[in-house]
Amino acid sequence: MTHHRIAVGGAVFVGFLAVLGAQTGSDIAGKLGLTLAEAKESVLESLGSGSVFSEPAFKAFKALSPEARASIVRSGLAWIKSYVATDEFKAEYAKDRESRKPEPPVAKLSAEAEMKKQREEMENQIAEMRKTMAGLDAETRKAMEEAIKAVQAQMEAFEKDPQQKAMLKQAYEMQAAQEKEDYAHRLKEWEEEFPAEAKKLIVRRIDEFLQESEDVDFGAKLVSSGGRMKFALTEYEDKPALWKLCYRAGKEAVEAAREFAAAWRVKIEK
Repeated sequence: MTHHRIAVGGAVFVGFLAVLGAQTGSDIAGKLGLTLAEAKESVLESLGSGSVFSEPAFKAFKALSPEARASIVRSGLAWIKSYVATDEFKAEYAKDRESRKPEPPVAKLSAEAEMKKQREEMENQIAEMRKTMAGLDAETRKAMEEAIKAVQAQMEAFEKDPQQKAMLKQAYEMQAAQEKEDYAHRLKEWEEEFPAEAKKLIVRRIDEFLQESEDVDFGAKLVSSGGRMKFALTEYEDKPALWKLCYRAGKEAVEAAREFAAAWRVKIEK
């Protein structure tokens, strides 16, 4: 399913604008031009990313009366609440969460093993070069042989220099330590962003929605400008995308969503 995205943290609780499955699950999703599978996919997607929006579904939603929008919001969010409590959702969330887990750093060879590997690679390259030298003229072969001897001498000098070997070992150890530190940081961020218990993420999305939708001015005036409608007050044009989306949804729908979300949060926290 193709979505028009809005990068707002609380969009999962404006899910009624995009992913409403309700009553029997597929009834209202169908009214909004979505399949039940698409609605389920969007719940997971919006919970994980905090942003999902379907313009066709929104247009279908806007065609309803304010009272019908509020009703579909309540039943739609009730379905979402029911769905996220199922084993099916928990399994899908766990799979999605695992797919976002950072990859650990690739195990590194020791400095000594890396030097040995480099020598083997160099010797293989020299062997291949010598195979191709057979068809060259004597002068070119002589020049290439001298270049090969110079590279071999440079490698041998490096291997016999304890200071160089110590520097290489230190560089490898520092790089390995940095990669380990970076991985630990990314792992911590992942655990915070996608907790093992989905309900913690649900609470976060609820809080984001309640915060971002609390001061929507549903009486704001629009004016035509450049072929499109804009807010008469300039400061409203700078409002977050979710604020504007709530304005478009209407007071009845947003109040219904806020009431439902607040009650759901209380129940989760018990």
